[in-house]
Amino acid sequence: MTPQQAIIAILYAPSGEYKDLMPRLSAEMFTDEQCIQAFNQTQKVIESGLTPTSINLFKISKDKGILESVLFWQQQLTYNEPVNEYLAMLTEDMITRKVSRVLTEEAMVLNTKGNGIQSAQSIIKRLNQLLDTGAMEDNLIDMEQLSDLERKAYYNRAQLAESGKTTGVDTGLSALNKFTGGWQSEFIILAGRPSMGKTALALYHAMQSKEAGIYFNLEMNNSQLCQRLILQNSDELINSTRLRDGNLNQAELHEFERSIGDIERLPVLIYDKARCGIHEAIRVIRREHRKGRCKWAIIDYLQLMTIEGWKGGNRELEVAEISRSIKAIQKELSIPIIALAQLSRNVEQRADKKPILSDLRESGSLEQDADTVVFVWRPAYYGLNDEDGKPYTNEVHYLFEKHRQGTTGSVEFRHNRTVTKFFDNAPSHGGSSFLPSPSGSMSQFTSSNWLDSNETEF
Repeated sequence: MTPQQAIIAILYAPSGEYKDLMPRLSAEMFTDEQCIQAFNQTQKVIESGLTPTSINLFKISKDKGILESVLFWQQQLTYNEPVNEYLAMLTEDMITRKVSRVLTEEAMVLNTKGNGIQSAQSIIKRLNQLLDTGAMEDNLIDMEQLSDLERKAYYNRAQLAESGKTTGVDTGLSALNKFTGGWQSEFIILAGRPSMGKTALALYHAMQSKEAGIYFNLEMNNSQLCQRLILQNSDELINSTRLRDGNLNQAELHEFERSIGDIERLPVLIYDKARCGIHEAIRVIRREHRKGRCKWAIIDYLQLMTIEGWKGGNRELEVAEISRSIKAIQKELSIPIIALAQLSRNVEQRADKKPILSDLRESGSLEQDADTVVFVWRPAYYGLNDEDGKPYTNEVHYLFEKHRQGTTGSVEFRHNRTVTKFFDNAPSHGGSSFLPSPSGSMSQFTSSNWLDSNETEF
């Protein structure tokens, strides 16, 4: 199946992707005669106020040949078709044809009239017009529009602040909400070494958000993931081994039912696939966002993603392209997208075991594309002591190494015994880890900075 045929087939997909695709398409992007006819009839279907379906197509066109072609292309369609790549190919081919036509027509004029300067000026003018009109979308806004958008956005934020709500997606941790304003509409990298608790934290943030979102589960099986959620929601009243082995006692079984009942009511979607392609993920995010079911997305984790059909052979370049694609869809939809990432072993060679930006594995452009880069650091895991020589216990630090909408710094909170649940708590090691901001100032947020209670669990 050719890219042109695939695009036509996708217009008839039940996911409703035609709403995003049609404004970016035109008949001149197609060269296949069947595709041209199918596209023109599809436009008529939509202009009639109907949804593109095989029934509506035949109702409008009365052409069995077109209907059979579309149905055949639909049968060949796979779930992970790289739609954006197809669109880029169609646009590139269209512009190439137009450039060739311009040069051919001007060459004929030059051979007839022999005026080289006039022909050169005409070629430049027509190619500039082509560049100006070749894009299917115009994203230019003037300063008045820009200012008006920000004015409305500010008063919306002010209204949220007055009501005591965060301007972003709730993280579930008061100190973190205070530091970031919640998860903002950014591309966020949450990175750490193995066993730092990245997945547990990502699940915690997802469940505490109380907002509709998608968790891309690329690493665990469904049962493992759900068991983590149950333990996280059960206040350690369930033994993890007995949960795994199916040997819960009566009290634990009661807590199991209560916990799993809470989980099933959460507005969170789990996309479960071991090697999810980036274009597949983007289609899912865009589709569910259009339905109002994606206010955030979490990818666990980025280095497990692939690019469909990638033949570059260089993994660092592939990760860089994945990173750019994530940033593009994040900016388009203006939602927080959090991608978990692994760090290199360089961290282990430092005395304090604190990560830095260059520790991002297969980093490519990760640190450049991300708006925020935050590292998970648990000093007790390494058996470290504080400045007074006291051993760390259950502290978790979020180290903000890059923070486009705020200062760099650290946020401290706590975890429970099984590292499945996290909570604000007045720390015993306050002031032990400050990170300088680019301006040289230092900042650290802990729950003791502004919470009066000794412990607030979520």
